[in-house]
Amino acid sequence: MNFKRLETFMWVAVLGNFRLTAEKMNTTQPSISARIVALEEELGVKLFERDNSPVSLTSKGQEILPYVKK
Repeated sequence: MNFKRLETFMWVAVLGNFRLTAEKMNTTQPSISARIVALEEELGVKLFERDNSPVSLTSKGQEILPYVKK
């Protein structure tokens, strides 16, 4: 489990936006997207619904978020 991926997940969940998360973490939006994809592959679940703006958590994402915040 990569700490940077978990931190990225938390910020996307809080900010609801990959671009804003990239700005917050001083990186690029493609980097943020890649971290989220890698985390989703590692966990074997989809964490975000990307069809909307702001992005929203899936039920699995909502389930995981409290543990990541700790």
